[in-house]
Amino acid sequence: MTTFWIFYLLCLQTTLRFVTIHSQSDEHNPRLLFVFGDSYADTGNIPFPNATAWHVPYGMSWPGSPSGRFSDGFVETDFLASALGIPSPTQYARVLDNVTISGGVNFAVGGSGVTYAFGTPSFQTQVGWFKKLVKEGRFTEESLTRALFFVSVSGNDYGAYNGTTLEGFFPLARKVPRLIDLTLRRLYSLGARNFIIVSLPPFLCLPSNTVISDYRECDKNETLREVVKDHNHHLGNRLKNMTRNLEQSNVLYLQQTRAMLYILHHLSEFNLTEGLKPCCVGTCSSFDVNGNPLFTVCDTPGEHFFWDAVHPSQAGWRAVVKLYTRSTRFTGFVWTLAEWVDSLRS
Repeated sequence: MTTFWIFYLLCLQTTLRFVTIHSQSDEHNPRLLFVFGDSYADTGNIPFPNATAWHVPYGMSWPGSPSGRFSDGFVETDFLASALGIPSPTQYARVLDNVTISGGVNFAVGGSGVTYAFGTPSFQTQVGWFKKLVKEGRFTEESLTRALFFVSVSGNDYGAYNGTTLEGFFPLARKVPRLIDLTLRRLYSLGARNFIIVSLPPFLCLPSNTVISDYRECDKNETLREVVKDHNHHLGNRLKNMTRNLEQSNVLYLQQTRAMLYILHHLSEFNLTEGLKPCCVGTCSSFDVNGNPLFTVCDTPGEHFFWDAVHPSQAGWRAVVKLYTRSTRFTGFVWTLAEWVDSLRS
C-alpha cells in the first residue's frame, strides 16, 4: 500500500466523527456497502484529470488536496458509511487496479444519471460493473443478502435536460423514477435485498439557482418546484411497490429534499452560518490563461452548507446524514436509518 493511501485511511478513521450503528454480531460478520449514482456519492471514480473534483480547491478541508470528491472534504457516502460502522467502500476505479476490497465497492461517478445525463457512466452501467464482480465470485450469496445498497440519483437527468416547461419536464419526472425502479430490480436479481435510496435535493435552493438573488433566497421557479415534488412522489410509490412485490426486499427512502431544507432553515443547530451562498463561488477549479483563479474560496468552509454551485460541503453532508439517523421525518417507510439497520438483524 502506498504512503498516500496509508495516510488516507488514517485520516478517514480520525476525521469522521459519527455515532455508529452496529452490533457485536456485525463486528464478526460485517456488512458490505455498495454505492451507485452521481457526484453526491462519488469518492474518486470520476476520471482524472478532467473533473473539477481532482483540482484545487476541492479537498481543502480533507485530505488537504483533491481526492476526486465533489466537496471540500467528505461526501454523503463517507458519512453514511461511518454512521453504519462500515469503512467507506473501495472506489471501483481502484478495484480495477486490483486493490483489496474493503467495506464494499463504490461505483458512483460524478455526472451520472439514468439517461446518461452528462455522458458519464449511468446507474445501469454501474450495475453492469457490479454484475461483473458478482460473476467473478468476489462476493458470497450471504454477503450480498446482508449488504446495503446505496443509490444516489440526485438530478443530473434534469440538469442535462434542455427544456423549460412543465409539459417537457413531467414525462421525465416519470421516466427517471421508472428507470431507477427497473435498475433496482436488476440489482435484486443479482442478490441485493437492502436498499437505501435518496429523493432529489431542493433544486430551487441550490446555489446555481440562488445566485440570481445574490444567494439571499431560494428561486421561485414553479416548474422546478413541481418537478422535484413529482419525481419524489413517483419514486416513493415505486419503492413501496417494490417492497410489496419483491420477497425479502427492504427499502429506506431518504428524504434528501426535506433534510436539506430543514438544515437551511436551522443553520445554527448544525453550527453553520451560511446556507445559500457556497464556500467556492465562481467556476471552481478553473483558471484563466495567466493562472489566475476564476473563483473565490471562503476561509471557513465548515460554516457553509454548500461547497460549490450544486454540492454540499463536508459540514453540509455531516448535517444531512445526522438527520437521517435521528428522525423518521427525514426517512421514508417508518424507520430512521438507525432503526432500519437494526430491523435487518431481527
